[in-house]
Amino acid sequence: MEDRKVKNGDLVLPGDYLGVIEEFMPGEGVREENGELYATRAGKVRINPEKMEISIEPVTDTPPLPQVGDIVLARVIEVKPQAVIVQLLQIEGRENDREIATSKLAGIHISQVKEGFVEDITKEFKIGDVVRAKVIANEKSPIQLSTKGKDLGVVYALCSRCRTPLIRRGDKLICPRCGNVETRKLSPYYRKLKVSL
Repeated sequence: MEDRKVKNGDLVLPGDYLGVIEEFMPGEGVREENGELYATRAGKVRINPEKMEISIEPVTDTPPLPQVGDIVLARVIEVKPQAVIVQLLQIEGRENDREIATSKLAGIHISQVKEGFVEDITKEFKIGDVVRAKVIANEKSPIQLSTKGKDLGVVYALCSRCRTPLIRRGDKLICPRCGNVETRKLSPYYRKLKVSL
């Protein structure tokens, strides 16, 4: 059997052969045995050419961290005069990953709700709404989100009177049970995304 050369990003399992000590220094997740290098955990191969080091980055142990530019789904848990506080539910495109690795709280400042002036944030979001938002800052807590893009905004909402899921009619939301009419900063994906409530 010929030697298979491992490359950056390859998925390996514990015990997989990675190379020889003359090629690489063993980094995290790698052990050396008689001059040969083996993976000690499942993960992705990471080769650092400057240090000539090979390591294994775990793919199962690390829950995803929302990165700047990621699109997330989040539930509104508090509406304040200048911001809404949301609980992160999932990172779009990473639904099969483990739960998000943060406090899961994020904020949408009134200046990041939509283009133009927002007079009353309570006309844009209500407690229990599920929003599709973009991460704009993640270095401190809470993570900062924006719903300014035209594909961002509320994707699921309940009637604030009777808690029935609202139906979209144009730019308004109507309750099929009590007839209540409400407004939101709506996403074109309203009730079109699979949301794990």
